[in-house]
Parts: sequence; structure tokens; C-alpha cells
Amino acid sequence: MLPPAASSGPFDLAFGLPLHPLAVHVPVVLLPLGALSVLLLLVVPRWRAQLAWPVVAVLGIAAVGSLAAKLSGEALAARVGAPGQHEELGNWLVAMAWILFAATLAWWLWQRKRRRQRRATGVTGVIVGIVLGTLAAASLIVTVLTGHTGATSVWGGLAADPAPAAAPSASASTGGSDGTEGISIGEVAQHDDSASCWVAIEGTVYDLTGWITQHPGGPDRILGVCGTDATDEFGTQHTGQAAPAEQLSQFAIGQLADR
Repeated sequence: MLPPAASSGPFDLAFGLPLHPLAVHVPVVLLPLGALSVLLLLVVPRWRAQLAWPVVAVLGIAAVGSLAAKLSGEALAARVGAPGQHEELGNWLVAMAWILFAATLAWWLWQRKRRRQRRATGVTGVIVGIVLGTLAAASLIVTVLTGHTGATSVWGGLAADPAPAAAPSASASTGGSDGTEGISIGEVAQHDDSASCWVAIEGTVYDLTGWITQHPGGPDRILGVCGTDATDEFGTQHTGQAAPAEQLSQFAIGQLADR
């Protein structure tokens, strides 16, 4: 069940399901198709008259679809939390989609004008073609990266075998280093980097070393709380979300000792 959103809108849900997984298919499919078609038109000039307008139309739909994907992604983030790097790349995808659409349209109108005037392409045409080809290639790269980070956010912790939690230290299994039962906050503080990252959340200690590189929001979110009591940070980011709490439970290594 999805956690409630602070507010709903036309880009939030469709038939009770998040709109984003549906909307994202438009730019993810059509933008690479349009970008590859642009590269094809640059390489095979004789196909331009027949295919240029359809390619421009595909890129236009991809640009509009990228905006819908962005807005629906923001609505989904309001329910399940910010996706970190995926959101940043999504913003780049919107920008690249609109830039490639505008550039391709302008290029084709320019080509048509030169053909009517029976003017040769020349050096200017070569330079323009290189710029347009670079934009098309960049759009392909951004689309792949955006899709990959999105898939990682959803499936990264489920499809991959969870990293086994490190065995607790002797003091963790038999009692804290100060003689109390459980793991002391002082011992947690000794594990404060990527080599060994422990955190305390709501009285339980977790070894998140293996989760640092898998975290959908990026490793910095985890590295920033290593060796601390991160109850407030976790609650702020994931209040009301069942999936993060379930994922976190896999890394529990003991209880936090009473201070």
C-alpha cells in the first residue's frame, strides 16, 4: 500500500497506481528512438525528405513525455521519498529532450531552406551536423543513466542478494564495552566510515557497510550518518514508508545499550 501524499494532483495516481512507472516509458522509449533516427538522418541524407518530419514529431512527443515523467516522479517522491541521483538525472533528461527536439526542428527547417535555394551544405553544414549529432548521442547517454538509476532505486535492494551483515564484535554479542547489555553508542561511533558503517536507529544497531553502494539516494546519505544515532534522520526521510524499514531490518546486529 502506498503511503499517503501531502497533496494529490493529475500526475500522482492512475487507477490507484503511481503514474510515474507508466509515464516514464514515453521518454525512455521515444527519446532514444528519436536520437538514433537523428544520427541516421545525418549519415544518410537521401532519407531526410521522407523521415525528417516523423523524427521531429517523435522527439516532440518524447519532450512532452519527459515533462510528464518528471512531474509524476515528483508526485511519487512525495509518497516514498526522494530518489537522489535519479531525480537529478531526470531533470537532465527533460532538458536534453527539449534541446534535441528544438535543435532537430531548427536543423531541418534550415536544411529545407538551403535545398530550396540550391545551396551546398559546406563547412557550416558539417559543423551544425556535428553539434546535432553530439546532442543526439548525449541524449542517449542521459536516457540510459536515468533509466539505470531509476531501476536501481526500485529493484536494487530486491533483485540483488542482500549483502550479509558483518558479524558483531565480541562486545556486541556479550554486552557493551562498558559492561552494559547491548552495543554502546561509543562502540557505534567507532564504525564511522565506508570500511565499517554502523548506525543506531530507534534503539537498534545496524551494520550498513554493504548497503552504502546500494542506497537509492546515493552513498553520501549513508556515509553521513555512519557512527551515529540516526533515528531523527531516518524518521525525517522515511516516515510512514514500509519498504525502507523492512530493508533496514536485514542489517540489524544488536540492540543499543541504555545510556
